[in-house]
Amino acid sequence: QDPSSSGGATLTGDLVCVVAALFYATYDLRLFTYGKLVRPLQLITNKIAFQAVVSVVFAGGFLAWEAQQGPGGSGAEFIAAATAAPGEATLVLAVVVWCGLVVNAIASFLQVGGQQAIGPARAQVVYASQPLWAAGLALVFLNETVGPEGVVGGLAFLAAMFLAATAPVPDASCEVEVCEI
Repeated sequence: QDPSSSGGATLTGDLVCVVAALFYATYDLRLFTYGKLVRPLQLITNKIAFQAVVSVVFAGGFLAWEAQQGPGGSGAEFIAAATAAPGEATLVLAVVVWCGLVVNAIASFLQVGGQQAIGPARAQVVYASQPLWAAGLALVFLNETVGPEGVVGGLAFLAAMFLAATAPVPDASCEVEVCEI
């Protein structure tokens, strides 16, 4: 946190992060249950279609709201800047396709099978490793530095991964509602 901040904005951001984590944890637990009942391709296709519809509705609503605010809105400026230079539109399209296919489609499809094999608790530890991977890639490719807090956090995360890796694997054919803690 920024020590010079008033605290209100950072508390709001913290609250949003906690709520997002609760939604994501609920998603992981429900995915484990429904992953046993519905074929992975059908499950992921429905998930991606729902996400696409919600995204288009929110984007359309945002652009409509912004259009009512008058000229010079940030969304319009972003779109104009992102497509103005030669090759920029191609780059934006490539990023959109990468995020849509690789990040949302392929990774989600693999998540269903992987989570059925190792269970939601272990899977959550793998998903939570994203900041650790991001820090490692930034260290290698961007010459970023890691401070003492980052080292302590990384070690704590590695300890959590070790604990999750040594937990018993859930039974994939478990018929009860709660198959693991």
